Amino acid sequence: MDKTDPKARAQGRQRAQEENENRMRELQDEIERDRQRALREAQEHARIEDDEQRRQLDRQRREREERERKQKEEEQFCKLKDELINYDFQSRPRIKKASFRDLVVNDIDVLRIALIGPTGSGKTSFVGENMFFLKLHVT
Repeated sequence: MDKTDPKARAQGRQRAQEENENRMRELQDEIERDRQRALREAQEHARIEDDEQRRQLDRQRREREERERKQKEEEQFCKLKDELINYDFQSRPRIKKASFRDLVVNDIDVLRIALIGPTGSGKTSFVGENMFFLKLHVT
């Protein structure tokens, strides 16, 4: 597949967006199922008087709550991923070039940059080329 082809890029973006939307729907379904399960467990917990069964239900509740927390985190990640997939860096830059005028960078020790893209899009090659270029020109 030609990575520079605009149609291929648009198809890749569409596919990534669809996968992300599907995962978000799955997460929402799981969250709803867990919510229903929690209601049933709470009703059952109120009926049970045996301590051992109550402890077992409490353990199941804690495990469910942990699963729900992880699902919500993943859902937030999917939403952020969707925003990044659809963000147009060229037409809507958040940082204006004027912000870099008179910028002093002598006190910066570490700079982290995230490269996000589909498999095979050249992220590692880009980093490797930049490291090679930096080694040639810095030393």
